[in-house]
Amino acid sequence: MSNILNFKSFFKFLGRNKGYTAIDLFGLSVSLMFVILIATYVVGELSTDRYHEHADRIYVLTDGQTSGAAYPLGTRLEEHYPEIEKVCHTMTRVFENTPIRNGENNVTANMMLADATFFEFFNFPLVQGSKEQALAAKNYAVISESFANKFFGNEDPMGKTIRINDKLSLMVNGVMKDIRNSVIPDQDILFRIENINTLIPEGWIANYNSYGMTNVFVMEQEGVDITSRSKDIMDWFNTFVPAYMNGSVKGLSFIPLTELYFWEQTNPYGFYAIERGNWQFVMILLSVGLLILLFAVINYINLTVAQTGFRAKEMATRRLLGSSRKELFSRLIMESTLLTTISFLVGLLLAFFFAPFVSDLLQKKVDLVEMITPLNGMIVILLIALIGFIAGLLPAIVISNAKPIEVVRGTFRKQTKMVFSKFFIVFQNTITICLIAASVTMFLQVKHLINAPLGYNSVNIIDIKGDELPENQSCNTLVSELKQLGSVNRVGLGQGTPFNMGMNYNARYDDKTIPFQIIRCNKEYSDILGFEYLRDNHVADPDKYFLAESSVKALGLKEDATDFDFSAWGKHPVAGIVKDFQLRNIIQKNSPVVLILTESKEELDRPHNIIVEVNGDPFTARREVAATYKKLTGLDFTGKFMDEQIEESFTVQKRTLTIVMIFAGIAILISLLGLLAMSTYFIQQRSSEIAVRKVFGSTNAQVLIRLVKAFLTYVGIAFIIAIPLIWHFVNGWLTDYSYRIELSPWIYVVAGMFCLIVSFVTVFIQSYQAAIANPVENIKDN
Repeated sequence: MSNILNFKSFFKFLGRNKGYTAIDLFGLSVSLMFVILIATYVVGELSTDRYHEHADRIYVLTDGQTSGAAYPLGTRLEEHYPEIEKVCHTMTRVFENTPIRNGENNVTANMMLADATFFEFFNFPLVQGSKEQALAAKNYAVISESFANKFFGNEDPMGKTIRINDKLSLMVNGVMKDIRNSVIPDQDILFRIENINTLIPEGWIANYNSYGMTNVFVMEQEGVDITSRSKDIMDWFNTFVPAYMNGSVKGLSFIPLTELYFWEQTNPYGFYAIERGNWQFVMILLSVGLLILLFAVINYINLTVAQTGFRAKEMATRRLLGSSRKELFSRLIMESTLLTTISFLVGLLLAFFFAPFVSDLLQKKVDLVEMITPLNGMIVILLIALIGFIAGLLPAIVISNAKPIEVVRGTFRKQTKMVFSKFFIVFQNTITICLIAASVTMFLQVKHLINAPLGYNSVNIIDIKGDELPENQSCNTLVSELKQLGSVNRVGLGQGTPFNMGMNYNARYDDKTIPFQIIRCNKEYSDILGFEYLRDNHVADPDKYFLAESSVKALGLKEDATDFDFSAWGKHPVAGIVKDFQLRNIIQKNSPVVLILTESKEELDRPHNIIVEVNGDPFTARREVAATYKKLTGLDFTGKFMDEQIEESFTVQKRTLTIVMIFAGIAILISLLGLLAMSTYFIQQRSSEIAVRKVFGSTNAQVLIRLVKAFLTYVGIAFIIAIPLIWHFVNGWLTDYSYRIELSPWIYVVAGMFCLIVSFVTVFIQSYQAAIANPVENIKDN
């Protein structure tokens, strides 16, 4: 055993072969760095909300399409069904960027409303206060740790008052750690949902209105199954909940809290209320990370097998001195495990260094310290042992099976001429070509989505959220000041934009329900966005109802219709027809749109959106607009260009593209470093053949072409294998988009040529040096 654990000769071998050592350490260390970072992220994603004490008994009420419901529907459920132990309403991302005065300064806060049972459902840790008393009184509030630092600085926030508006002041009764790994978004201020009427008109939520704005969590009694009562509950809702009675909501289901994060919602209007995961992205990240690790392991196998001729002498000597084949095999596996251990430690240091960058890229904190647990330590030890065994298995079999007499004669070295390496080189190049093709395709598709025609102007237009302004008067003052800026062309006021889709209204008719999106705005607003009016009936009403083409079709109206029935909104003259435009972004399924042009200043006294058309350099214009906003409101500017909003809506696609491009680059680097080392050893093994060919008349050019051709042939084989793989996987990804690019043959060609050119450059230098070498020296050495 002591002989097996004596690594002195192994370290000497590594020292003599510095290129081999550097490539192996680099490949394994970088790949293990990615494995560590990806594992930390994936574990966080998969453990979302699984850490709550009663997570297995918590469900959210859904309509089968979205998780949103109505307040106080949960209370009625708890009263009517004994299977439910308790309920918790939550209202998140409804009151975001709410202005709050802090002395002479204004700050904005994201507010969350919930029942007093919130901490009985969710085990979010408090750094101050107790969970039992945190929301005991109606005016108590719990603030996040980051907001406490921003709002109160070094002061103790406990017992301090936060004034929300004239109707509502809250007393801080707890400080909560920032929320992570949960469907509940990280918000600044949490307080009782009974205060909702101090924030919005009572009619908005009366009689279960604004369906979808509230999430209803229920905790079932132990030993019961609340999901079995879904049909009965839906029948009951049909008797008193307007959204069910008028047919706008037609389903009901309970989704377990532990499944909610990755639950696929099919209705876009519930997306804003909770944090959502992307299962496809997690699987892509995991798969590509494992591919990188596989590349590094293949490199180790490749290089070690290529080195068998050099290490076989050492092993043959050990055999002659009495070592058994089993001992040699164990020794080689131990050497592989040792190198893997060193690589893991280097990879861990790299992971800590790059963790902040990865957190920014993934838009989620990657905390390696939290992963340091006894269980994870055991998993790491097993992982190192497994990788060491897999990486060392083939080289150990080849070397330990070598017969000493073959090594002495020199025939063993000839038998190991890249028999295994040829397959691995083809495999690596195949995956590399696929990753390059995927990167090119994703880049072109994302660019295609971002630049898609939407049917309205979105360039050089800044969207300012009017409901973030401290008071009504500040809106009129802001508009006046903005119009004085030389960089501003026009300013328009409206309730909703094509990107945020305005207000959703389900119009109920005898035989159907039509979901409309309503955008109310003034004429300047419409002119800035450049809506195309197909017909203008010159209606004299102060509120002019223009129907989009899709609305005319949905209502079954004739082109010359003069009025239409807008269900509960009554009958209105048709002011005209506006050409259909895209809501949100090009992948969003469109709904019928009603555009209301209003001349009433009262209607837009507190607009949701103030859009500003700028000229000249857009970044300079934005700075001027932001400075004016800051001067008048005291708030940080949160306005964004509309084309910027559209681009940000493709964050998931852009993030996936970035990840794949990074991994493609690493895959190329690792595989080409392996190819570089392999070409070196391949040429060393063929040095005698090269010398003989030159003696018999081959020119340097002929020898060079022959050597380079041998390696590029493997790239050509890899390209042929990659073609159907690219078509299957990349084309499958594209089919998820109705608006997509064609999978052009040029994508295949670019991927193959890029890999071919880089491989050519990699092996050319070694091949050239071998071709011009003196054949006498090579024959002498062999």
